[in-house]
Amino acid sequence: MDIEIEIGSIIEFDDGDEHRLAIVTDTIGSKLAVLTADGDQMRTTPEQVSYRLGRGPADDAEAARDKLNKLDATVEQRRGDVDLEMLWEFVGGDSAPMGAEELAEVMFADDSSVTVLGMLRALREHPVYFKSRRDNQFEPRDEKKVEMLRRQHEVQQQKKKRRRRVLERFGELLGLPQEDRRAGVDEAMSEDDGFRNAVHTLQDFAAQSDDYHRADEAKQWLDDVMETADQRFGGPMNQKAFELMVALGLWGPHYNLAKHRWGIDETMPPAVVKAAEKLADERWEPEEYRRDMTGWTTVTIDSPSSRDLDDALSCRPTIDGGWELAVHITDPSAFVEIGSRLDREAQKRGTSVYLPRGVVPMFPRRLSEEKMSLLPDRLRPAVTTWVKFNQDLEVEDTEIFASTIRVDRRLSYRQVDQMLESTGEDRIADLVGRLAYVADECHNRRTEDAGAYFDLPDISIEVDDSSDPPEVDVEVIDTDTRARNLVGELMIVNNEMIGRFCARHQIPAIFRTQPQPDQPLVDEEIESIPEGIARTFAQVWRMNPGETSTQPGEHFGLGISNYAQVSSPIRRYTDLVCQRQVKAALIDEPLPYDQDDILEVLAGVQRRIDAASKAQRASERYWIVEHLSRCDEPLEAVVIDHYDDRGSRAAVFLTECAYRSKCTLRSNAPVGERIEVVVERADPRADVLSLRQV
Repeated sequence: MDIEIEIGSIIEFDDGDEHRLAIVTDTIGSKLAVLTADGDQMRTTPEQVSYRLGRGPADDAEAARDKLNKLDATVEQRRGDVDLEMLWEFVGGDSAPMGAEELAEVMFADDSSVTVLGMLRALREHPVYFKSRRDNQFEPRDEKKVEMLRRQHEVQQQKKKRRRRVLERFGELLGLPQEDRRAGVDEAMSEDDGFRNAVHTLQDFAAQSDDYHRADEAKQWLDDVMETADQRFGGPMNQKAFELMVALGLWGPHYNLAKHRWGIDETMPPAVVKAAEKLADERWEPEEYRRDMTGWTTVTIDSPSSRDLDDALSCRPTIDGGWELAVHITDPSAFVEIGSRLDREAQKRGTSVYLPRGVVPMFPRRLSEEKMSLLPDRLRPAVTTWVKFNQDLEVEDTEIFASTIRVDRRLSYRQVDQMLESTGEDRIADLVGRLAYVADECHNRRTEDAGAYFDLPDISIEVDDSSDPPEVDVEVIDTDTRARNLVGELMIVNNEMIGRFCARHQIPAIFRTQPQPDQPLVDEEIESIPEGIARTFAQVWRMNPGETSTQPGEHFGLGISNYAQVSSPIRRYTDLVCQRQVKAALIDEPLPYDQDDILEVLAGVQRRIDAASKAQRASERYWIVEHLSRCDEPLEAVVIDHYDDRGSRAAVFLTECAYRSKCTLRSNAPVGERIEVVVERADPRADVLSLRQV
């Protein structure tokens, strides 16, 4: 404003969010110190002053607030009396801009300051009939523009009305007893699209935080819900959204946000489940092209908790002192056609996801754990890789064919290790011994001049939800056992033979490759680290990541080339695609995928595999941190790296749960040293783990 504004002036000013009434209490250079009706002491500038209403007590805060509140109430009453439509119809023929004072005079025959300010507020709030100009001038709009703005205003008012109703429902539901909320929420979500969309927006924000593309909208919903329901939740905004979902009964306190963030859906569509049930109940008859391998003694070797058994093994001696090895991979294509509803769902999922609370399968369980799984004493379709070794364990012949198998025994890794350590003899123990011998020799030959083998322990996490809080069992798994090495090595043999077959016959397939490290795995720096887990990690960190390709190539870690992924067609869609290619070539049918098809499948499925991997890692971390939050005793750890030159911050490997984490050191412990650490803070929901050396 051009007029000088003095101390004691009552003004309306724009604070950036809204127009507010205030009394000027002081001038500070070019700024005005003001006291608002709410008692806020603020600063503004003359340029932000939108209207002046006379004078008030600048030196008595209580009197000033009282006067401002009474004045504001009078202005609001005047604003409510304004009928802009009638005013527009009256002055609409005159297109010249009019001041707020003139319009107040026309409407009320009154140009007092409270009436004029009431008119200004009405014009600002509802700009359908008059277009705002500078200096509180307003121009009547033409009829077409008014009609268009009326429709827009009505739409906005309907949106506001729906939003108010959604907020009211949140308030009503949060006001119910805790045990009644979930039923109320389910009912609201089924009958109110607006409520359901708001809930989904808040859930996505809880999982993704500020990475969510509608984060601002979610935050506004959250603020409005908390204000409407008079509820407050702690922590950052995404944590508040999570707590709201818990309060509504939609999520439990340990709900897996990683699964939500990465789109891991446990629920199969009803049509897919129905198709799986129908298929599971149908009797399977071996096709004529399959070779009968039911006369071979065959076993599966896996963890006791595994239900989707997709590989089995056979081995028998030859009359000339050699060996015949048969690796059988279950054949889901015997049941699921390309492009079928089941196939499309499997491709969309891309992979089975293994989480601490259970498996989210790629195929419905009636298929993945029953019809397709290589269960004992059941006829099953397979694709078999047969390898003939001479007595020196040199490969003499190989063949790949579609087969029919029957598994004789299901074995766990522990059972196999016990068999290999005992002297008991039966046909199963004999078979296990032969498999171990062949696997050991294959491993020795493969890694003699190439490859890189690292012995890093793994973990198994099981969560029992029947207790409160849930019981968390973290088991460290020694991966360097004969049983696990046996299975791993023979799967490598199988996948290498399949890769060679695809390369030799120019079959488009999916290969795994790995470039050589940029630095040697053994040099002076590596050898300066004590042998053990720290040195192993130092070498692993020098490895380049594996790559997926449609072209065969060298795989440094395995020490081979032409390595195709095909050994888990129940669990990985890319393995199923590769197996379909091989099977079609074996039975002289057209290949189901060309090179472009393979690339398209790979691009889509790889995203899902990456998402599943991230969800699995985040889920495991959550439960490990939850497990560590209950640890009161010191834990053993190995220093595997330093984060600063002073040695005060280090990466350590917790041997109790085979987990890497950061740790604050009390002494400058060198890499490789075993130390004791305590948990200072462990908050799985905030993803915080703080360790300190004892």
